[in-house]
Amino acid sequence: MTNAELIAGFAGPLLVAVAAALLINRQTVAGLVTGVLNGPEFVFFSGIFTLLAGLAIVRAHNVWAAEWTVLVTILGWLCIIGGIIRIIWPERVTSLRSTLMRSENAITAWALVALLLGAFLTAKGYALV
Repeated sequence: MTNAELIAGFAGPLLVAVAAALLINRQTVAGLVTGVLNGPEFVFFSGIFTLLAGLAIVRAHNVWAAEWTVLVTILGWLCIIGGIIRIIWPERVTSLRSTLMRSENAITAWALVALLLGAFLTAKGYALV
């Protein structure tokens, strides 16, 4: 098993679960994300964990090749960038997230993207395709 498959095996099911929660319980999850979980304190600490996850992914797999594994590398770098942004500007992230989560269409769009990416990574991570 390669590092890309191992990471895909973790990230894929996580993305599928979060996407399913967003699609099935849209109002509840939107309320969580714009309520308690949207405070600058939570955003700051989630940034630490997001940065840590991104660094772990990139340290284990930083391969820019023209194949599916580049999605793992991109996911790692997005986590690094997102984590840094959350740590440096937690209040800006809070207001941006509140704005984005007000639109049910935006929630649905992000959930569908996460669902498709998660399903693909799960299939690759568990050698289903």
